[in-house]
Amino acid sequence: MQRKTKINSLMIMTIVGIGLLGGTALAAENEVVEYELDPMMVTAQRVEKNDLDTPAAVEVLTNKKLVATGAINLQEALKFATGISYQAQGPKGISQGTMNSKIVIRGVEKGTLVLIDGVPLNQSGRYNLDNIPIEMIEKVEIVRGGGSVLYGSEATGGVINIITKGKRKNTVSTSWGNYGQQSHTVNMQEGKLGFGYAYDKLGKVDNISDPAGGKPVGNFYNIIRSEHNNFNARYNFNDELYLTHTYNKSNAHYVYKYQPQNNAVNKNVTYTVKENMTQLHFDNKDVKAILSYTERKQNNYSKANKKSGSTYYPELASIENKGYNDKTVALDVQKNWKLNKNLAILGFNLQKDDCEYDQNKLTLSSNKTTITNRDFKRNMYSVYGQYNYVLNTASNLTFSARETWTAGTEAEGFSGQNYNKFTPEIAYLYKINEETSAYAKAGQSFMMPTFTQIFGSGNIIGTGDLKPQEGNHYEIGLKKNINNHAWRLALYNYKIKNSIESKWGKEGVYYTNEDVKNTGIELSCQIKMDEHLNGNWSVSYSNPQKYSTTTEYGDTTRPRWRDYYGRIQLTGGLTYTKDKWNGAVNATFLGKRTRDVDAADSMKPYLFTSLSVSYKPQKNSRIYLNVDNILNRKDITTTATSSFYNLGRNFMVGYEYNF
Repeated sequence: MQRKTKINSLMIMTIVGIGLLGGTALAAENEVVEYELDPMMVTAQRVEKNDLDTPAAVEVLTNKKLVATGAINLQEALKFATGISYQAQGPKGISQGTMNSKIVIRGVEKGTLVLIDGVPLNQSGRYNLDNIPIEMIEKVEIVRGGGSVLYGSEATGGVINIITKGKRKNTVSTSWGNYGQQSHTVNMQEGKLGFGYAYDKLGKVDNISDPAGGKPVGNFYNIIRSEHNNFNARYNFNDELYLTHTYNKSNAHYVYKYQPQNNAVNKNVTYTVKENMTQLHFDNKDVKAILSYTERKQNNYSKANKKSGSTYYPELASIENKGYNDKTVALDVQKNWKLNKNLAILGFNLQKDDCEYDQNKLTLSSNKTTITNRDFKRNMYSVYGQYNYVLNTASNLTFSARETWTAGTEAEGFSGQNYNKFTPEIAYLYKINEETSAYAKAGQSFMMPTFTQIFGSGNIIGTGDLKPQEGNHYEIGLKKNINNHAWRLALYNYKIKNSIESKWGKEGVYYTNEDVKNTGIELSCQIKMDEHLNGNWSVSYSNPQKYSTTTEYGDTTRPRWRDYYGRIQLTGGLTYTKDKWNGAVNATFLGKRTRDVDAADSMKPYLFTSLSVSYKPQKNSRIYLNVDNILNRKDITTTATSSFYNLGRNFMVGYEYNF
């Protein structure tokens, strides 16, 4: 107890010292993390506008802000953003097979659309933000609230647009820490060609989950190692045309153990994900076009031990190799017209999805191999438009609409259900003065069922009559820049009909439609305190609820609205720079948490914290220290029956050189 008290006291003294000496871990010329009071962003309305001129709740995170969190990957950095709940099945945001980590916006679990330079990353309902290193990002634009009108399926909660670096600074860096952590990066720019490579690793971590919520009860997880590799390149042909390619490879080695039987080994699993994303962009302001190819190969290689009743034996029972190979080819073309003071947008999107599922299982007792192969296909077409009508010098109306339909949905020649959905939106913006604006908006969103939800695969049972998830969204907001403060207030309400929810059945996992709703308020402020000190804070309160007619195990229950996720969120951060020293402290708190189960049990709040310090001994070099979970809390990062934990207090010490 005395040792723990001394350690906590040391951490508190360190934070106080940073407040006196310095702020964020930055790369160049002692630059301060700047909080622009009215940043430019393009995601919310597909055209570049200032925040004050955008009728939506938005947040822009520059690379400097992301670096200031001390995070290596984007999944970890976004946990400090406003209105976002962090979900992970392992420390440092790593994914566990199909149970990938999630960023939940405004309480909509299946409603986050992730874009990379405007191209959807989501495939088969999955995205892996732990594969995206901070090094490749110029900035991230977050739009909270349904955004399906302009971007299509899956944006029922919001949109996260990752904008990669156009040109890079020549840098190399290396860092090492406890828990077997290491991270290494290199960035190069030569003329029109720029590229970057990032590698990170997490070593062995035991007991990352609670056996009480395991399946079966008593099952828990250990991580042997986790690794990420990322290569990103961009070639700028000219000011209007550029080509990018990104390659990711990640793997995580887990050992499942069974506590009641002296921690006997249940299963030994290695998860591997390989991603390729190639994009050709054309943009001359009037016409924008993107031709893209996205491929994600996900493989699970597992060795299961023999089991009799509740007893596990050291002998192998089976060896299994299974995985998905998702491929998407897409073309998006957008035309802009300037009509006097008004602006019109018309565009179309063509998308071809293909997913191959393979499963090979060898049962050693019978020496029998079971092979399952399935091929899913679907075409998706969209036409979208927007008209911004200027009423007068102070106000304007924006009308948006999108028509989306699917065709050719099949699995090995078996036709599946096709869908079509029309989603409109109207938004009104009133510019009170040059520093103040108010807005109101109403619109709809949707999410198409995925291949596995319709046809099934592995232990997932297909549901052929599954309906699209569709929502109605309403929001009013006020934005005001006053002196050195940027205030943002948003009040929202939504109800999503036919939310696609998973259940445990006797034969495996299946999906059904349930309704969810939420009403909430968000207030945030960014502050430029002086030339050295910047700060930000936010508070969010909401009441996410789900209308349940069945339990998580598929049994019929009394129909009722029940709580899930968390109600209150507080975030805050300080950055300070002085001479050669920089430092930052960030924190996020989520309270009044409820498990996403029929019993709606309450959960312990989480409090994530980070500390980042750097010193520049020379103009072209930097030494830095990043500390995560500075209070050494054991917080739960999931909301279902299983409890996965964050990593204990951990640190990375590194060196960066610019040339």
